[in-house]
Amino acid sequence: MSWHPRQLGQQTGRTFVVTGANSGIGFEAARDLVGRGAHVVLAVRDTTKGETAAARLPGPGSTSVVELDLSDLDKVAECVKRLVDSHDNLSALICNAGIMGGPYLFTPQGFERQMGTNHLGHAALIAGLWPLLHTSAARVVLIASNEARRGLLSPRTTREELFNPVPYNGQQVYSNTKQANLLFAQELHRRCERAGSPVISVAVHPGAASTNLFARQLERAGRVSLARVTKMVTKVILPSAASGARATLRAVDDATPSGTFVGPARFGQLRGPPEFLDVYPSASDPATAARIWELTEQALGRPLPF
Repeated sequence: MSWHPRQLGQQTGRTFVVTGANSGIGFEAARDLVGRGAHVVLAVRDTTKGETAAARLPGPGSTSVVELDLSDLDKVAECVKRLVDSHDNLSALICNAGIMGGPYLFTPQGFERQMGTNHLGHAALIAGLWPLLHTSAARVVLIASNEARRGLLSPRTTREELFNPVPYNGQQVYSNTKQANLLFAQELHRRCERAGSPVISVAVHPGAASTNLFARQLERAGRVSLARVTKMVTKVILPSAASGARATLRAVDDATPSGTFVGPARFGQLRGPPEFLDVYPSASDPATAARIWELTEQALGRPLPF
């Protein structure tokens, strides 16, 4: 039998942190969880947009907004402090935010911006929150994509290839970031299992969904008119963001085991109810995952959990 969101049940008394929750799949996941009585922290780069989004999330649950710029490790550290100071228990950290494509830009710390945001920023967030995640027996949900299948990361990947690739191919780097998300989720699961940590690690592929990801890419490239058209077209031809959020909701279901990869299985993994998927060959190699873990620690200048 296919999984349905009604199987998730009520979430009263539970707290979820959702990165990039002011729009798209993150917003729809937050909407569902608040509707089940949860407290959802919208961790967003623009707090004004976050507050506007929070106002559109009526109870019975509640919301709060915290500033999080994943592209800046100093800002990630500030967000971690705010979260630790204001919460003594987390049910789940949903690493949903991400950027795609665009010109070759850098984070304040000098890393390529897509990898710095989609992977490194979330890794820093997980590392900073680790004591709280561990004591809470929380779930860590990382949003990957079927683009992970096109990733080129391997056990031989160098730090420069991961964080400062030359020549630069924005689409390839995006695929590498999604491969890194899936690799990281798998490696976190393995390390938690070996260490006896109660933290659950689950990866998600949301499938095709009508979000602003493509339009934002065009806007950053200065193609504003095409971005407006793209927004209208995607709403017509793609499933809704709420549909895309179903895989995230299954990932936070207590019945979903650690190490699972959740996503739609129909129409080339683009549509349908969330199922348990086989991890793509690009992310199933423990040696590649260990290499990305090592390089991530080097970039952060600190050890990751374990």
